[in-house]
Parts: sequence; structure tokens; C-alpha cells
Amino acid sequence: MKLARAIAAVAAAGLCTVAAGAASSPAAASGAYRLAGGGLVALVPDGRGLRLVDYRTGALRRLVQRSSSVLVGGPGVAVTAPVRVRVQLVQDGRIRVDGRAGRRLALAVRPASFASGAVRIEGRLLLPAGRGPFPAIVIVPGSVRATRDTYALWATFYAAHGFAVLTADKRGVGASGGRYIRAATEANLRALATDALAGVAWLRRQPSIDPHRIGLAGGSQAGWTIAIAAAASPAVRFAAIQSGPAMSVARQAAYASLTREGALDPPPDDAAIAARLAVTADGGYDPRPALASLRIPVLWQLGSVDKRVNTAESVANLAAITATGAHDFTVRVYSGGAHSLRRTAHGLIAEEVASPGFLPAVFRDLAAWLRTHTG
Repeated sequence: MKLARAIAAVAAAGLCTVAAGAASSPAAASGAYRLAGGGLVALVPDGRGLRLVDYRTGALRRLVQRSSSVLVGGPGVAVTAPVRVRVQLVQDGRIRVDGRAGRRLALAVRPASFASGAVRIEGRLLLPAGRGPFPAIVIVPGSVRATRDTYALWATFYAAHGFAVLTADKRGVGASGGRYIRAATEANLRALATDALAGVAWLRRQPSIDPHRIGLAGGSQAGWTIAIAAAASPAVRFAAIQSGPAMSVARQAAYASLTREGALDPPPDDAAIAARLAVTADGGYDPRPALASLRIPVLWQLGSVDKRVNTAESVANLAAITATGAHDFTVRVYSGGAHSLRRTAHGLIAEEVASPGFLPAVFRDLAAWLRTHTG
């Protein structure tokens, strides 16, 4: 609990530079690190402490504090024993991961505050090293009660690849105003899209940001939100979506109910799923008209065994859209990928918790796509 409170205090400071300096306390060690010999890792808060993510291998580990300068992780995302990884915090912005030296990247954090209609949104801007102007990304939240820290793993990845990243407390969460609504009603999705576009507008006013290279990124429910926002504003120049549904809300809900969103073990077979969906009509928000209108680069990263979003139907819908016009859509499906894009056998929630981490190609493909589609 001391570690979690210390991390929260650092995050609440609002204005700091994460650069060379003492990394001898866990709370001060959050950030991205370049490893000697190649590779990029990050220490990110997870509400109870720190997690280690290795963007080269996809490994994701919850860390347990063994001493003031040593943290250890186990074989799975939330499986902390037996010890499989050791992180030593060193002075001057350095760490050692299983003996490999790492030096922290100079990422700066600035407060962000902007209006979305009558709602005030509070968050932060993570800036890469350099003078800019930088390309930028607005992280769009999924259905959870997301704060500016919830997607730190993704924000750190983007910042380490040269992007300024805006993350915020979702409306009705943390310091942001408004009312939090989990359900994917069309009204709620459109309100969240308005928030995302307000973030884009705020970025366009910042002197450190290239106003012609701003995109949206997010996963799960954010796929619908991004479709609405990108179709509504030419200021959105690209989008990267992880496990986002390219189908109507009603059909996604029917699929998720069959699997109990990954809790049903064993999961239903393909025949049972097909039979249920054959009698399920579209309903609620349908992203296909918005997606068909897009002429910007969009990346979808989907798991083959996702038990919350029907990957097969999303892929088929995207293929049908691209067959009708000049779309710059890239679709990647990862074998064994669950909704979280972590490696699993069947996409079950229990497997996601015990997974060793993300499929290795997830971050590699994302980095390559950003290089070629966001210039």
C-alpha cells in the first residue's frame, strides 16, 4: 500500500519531467527504458504498484517490492511466484532488468485541461524528448472507469516512439466532470467521441504539437467511439484500434453474452455461436457507415480467440467495407490473442490473468504501422 500511495502522489503532482535522475524509489521509477543491446521496457503504475512491460517480447509482469531498490515478478501477468524477473533500481535514471542495464528516456509530463461542451475534462500530456512539434495521439477510453493512468502502458509506448500522448480521466471519473456511463448506448458513445475531439482541438492549440498529425488510439468500446469521432472531424488524421468491434452493439452484446465475456469455461463452440448470431439482428450503434466514410489510415489489431468481441465478424465487415472503396485499412489478427491481446489458449479471463503477456508481434506491428502511416 505504501508503494501504491507513493505512485499516486507522484501522478498527482501534475507537472514533472521524467528524465535522468534518481530511480532508487519505485514511485519515481515509472517510465520507459532503453536496454543495452536493444529493446524497450517500461515500468507503469497499475493501481497497486508497478508493472513491467517488455515491448519487444510482449512480456507483462506485476512487480512485488522486495526491498527499496529491488522488485520481482513471476511467470504470468498477475502470477507473482515463482520469481521469473528481477528489476533493480539504480541511481541516475537507470535500472537493471535481469542484469541488463537500462537508461530512462526523457519523457516530460504536463497537465491538460479542456472543455467538452459543458463538461470539463482533466488529464495530462506526455511528451517525448526533443523540441517538436510532435505528432500526437489522444487515448480514447474503453468502457471501464478509466483515469489518466489506466492506459499508461500504451501511452508510454507511443511516447517512446516520438508521439505526444494525451490521456485523461474519463467523464465522471477522477477529476473530470460529467457522468460516467458504462453502457454502449449511442448517446454515450457520441458524448465520448465529443470528448475525444475536444482533446484533439486542445492538442491543436499547443505549440509543441503538429496540428496536422493528430490521431486517436484505444481498445474495446473505444473502437465505436473512434469511428464516430474520426468520421466527424477532418482533424483526426489516423487511428489505431485494439480489439475494437466493427459490428453493431447488439451483435457484439449477443456474442459476449454467449461467452459470458470470457468467463464461460469451456467456451461455446463455433456452431453454437453461429446459430445464435444467425437470429440476432443489428441494433444500437452500428459503426459500418462511419467506417465506410473514412479515408484516413486505420489499424485494427484483433485476437483470434477474443471472447468479448467477435473477431471473425469484425474482419468480415472490414473486408466488405474495403471492397467498396479506397480505404487505407490495415487488419492484423493474432493467433491465440484474447481480448487484451495477451497470449492464451482459448481467450478466457482466467487465462488472461495467468498469461505471460502480449503476443510479441502486437507492439512490433504497431510500431511499424506508425512509422509508415502517420507521416
